[in-house]
Amino acid sequence: MKKSSRYILKTISMLIIALLVVLLMLPSAVFATDRGVASVASAADGVSGPAHTTRTPIKHIITIMMENHSFDNIFGKYPYSSNVSSRIMNLSVPNDLLNLSHFPSGLSPVASGTFETKDPNEGYGEYHTDWNNGLMNNFVNGSGQQSMSYFTAAQMGPEWDIAQQFAIGDNYFSSELSETLPNRLYSLAGFTPVKQDSGPPPYVPASQTIFNELSSYNVSWAYYFLHPSYTSYPLNSIHGMSKYSANMQSWANFTSQVHSGTLPSVTWLSDLGGGASGFSQHPSDNVLTGEIWLLSVINTLMQSPLWNSSAIFITYDEGGGYYDHVPPPHVAGHQLGFRVPFIVVSPFAKEDYVSGTLLNHASMLAFMDYNWNMPALNRFVLDSNVPLDFFYFNQTRTPEPFNFGAGLQIPELTSITASAGNGYSNVSSLYPVLPQISYHSLPYRRYGNSSFNLSQINSDVFVKSNSSYNGPVALYLSIVLGITAIFILAVVVIVKTRYSSK
Repeated sequence: MKKSSRYILKTISMLIIALLVVLLMLPSAVFATDRGVASVASAADGVSGPAHTTRTPIKHIITIMMENHSFDNIFGKYPYSSNVSSRIMNLSVPNDLLNLSHFPSGLSPVASGTFETKDPNEGYGEYHTDWNNGLMNNFVNGSGQQSMSYFTAAQMGPEWDIAQQFAIGDNYFSSELSETLPNRLYSLAGFTPVKQDSGPPPYVPASQTIFNELSSYNVSWAYYFLHPSYTSYPLNSIHGMSKYSANMQSWANFTSQVHSGTLPSVTWLSDLGGGASGFSQHPSDNVLTGEIWLLSVINTLMQSPLWNSSAIFITYDEGGGYYDHVPPPHVAGHQLGFRVPFIVVSPFAKEDYVSGTLLNHASMLAFMDYNWNMPALNRFVLDSNVPLDFFYFNQTRTPEPFNFGAGLQIPELTSITASAGNGYSNVSSLYPVLPQISYHSLPYRRYGNSSFNLSQINSDVFVKSNSSYNGPVALYLSIVLGITAIFILAVVVIVKTRYSSK
């Protein structure tokens, strides 16, 4: 064998040995940390430390996200009902189907006595067909004929009561023109690495979520499932949640902590995952069961020492393929998804109030950041409006738990079942309720809007830039491929050098 050939083989052997050593060392580093995590503000940036005060009297936020209904599907004919004119006059009217001069062909109400519909066709492609570049006229070809339906007081009486007693937004949109998972990730991280209901991977790194920001600022928080687990949906798409396992708690914990006044400052109450089924209103579930579940949560808070310092945010993750007539706009150049209901329940919430403020799921994060004096979680949260106009902080309202008479008691959250809607079939008679404060005595207007966002008071963000995490296996393979490419390039250079020197 020629000397040059022996030299090449020796060099290649040394490179192979070096490569194997590096590969054997990689797993511990790969598995130990969130590789690929973008820059996150740290103590050195001056953003850590205790958050002793809030900017508003609200000390507790409870977030509830229901499933797959558009605004027009839930509130399309709100507040119209045959009971309204005889009991309450002059209810506020949001931007719904009652405002249309030309009613869409094929759109029809769900029949009285029916509390569910067939699930519309769901999907990124279907929703973009529905949307039709903002024309909002192609739902039948996208999500199907079943998308062209809307509920009325015959199904939504209890939920309409909540809206009537408190404040709703008729300009609130899902954050992504897509399905459930991307939108739920937006509600927890202000961004999504997935465009459809797929994965993981990729994951959202826990370090880029509101959970990490709250922890960094010593703001207490918890996520409540029927049976707690940090691997329950959608948290299974967030990498690194195991370190927050103590923050995962049960509905029973939620109830006891509310009654004892020990509820954390920021909480999420999940109607799905952790063994829960039938409460989220996902089609084709009975929507009435979800309504009774919501009333149970509200009554639990009203009958506790926390009522006078709390707010419940109720929304839906995405439109589910149901028709809505309002084209979704952009925020900071980002195309929003379909319009969904948003209700704020609080002793400070304006009664019978309709907000036209442009909002999306990141707006709830913006409110948390604003209220606890934190920087915006990320740039999208920074540019999303804060839902402040829903509140009137100069007075509180006496708690009046929902009660519809003998035989129609709202069950306790700890004992509620998927058949909770049974017995409430005549829900249209439960709506409307008498106003707590006479409308002519209200110290505020019942319509309004705001354009306030966090960029107007501070340009700081907690997460400097967002990135996804593809998991240890994918990352490991990418590193292997990168080193292999370098190895091959080195061999080529050596061979070329040796033979060109002859």
